[in-house]
Amino acid sequence: MSLLVGMMAVATLTACSSANNGGKTTCGDYRNMNSSKQTDVVTKMLQDEGQSTANGNITLTKLSVSAYCATVGSNSSTIDGING
Repeated sequence: MSLLVGMMAVATLTACSSANNGGKTTCGDYRNMNSSKQTDVVTKMLQDEGQSTANGNITLTKLSVSAYCATVGSNSSTIDGING
């Protein structure tokens, strides 16, 4: 019984950490993502903001987020901070 409860807790924690929070993703989390997950997060942020999700815009936004997180953004800053 306790093994089942433990497995359920791990599954729940895994599900929470893999959620796509779009622009509310922190710089710390964004930095730890692979490129594919970063693309997913940026795409959701652009969709949520009503912006184009064309490949060029996604690429440019990923570069902007990386620059923001490497300069003025802290680990707890959300990536939507690139918008001012």
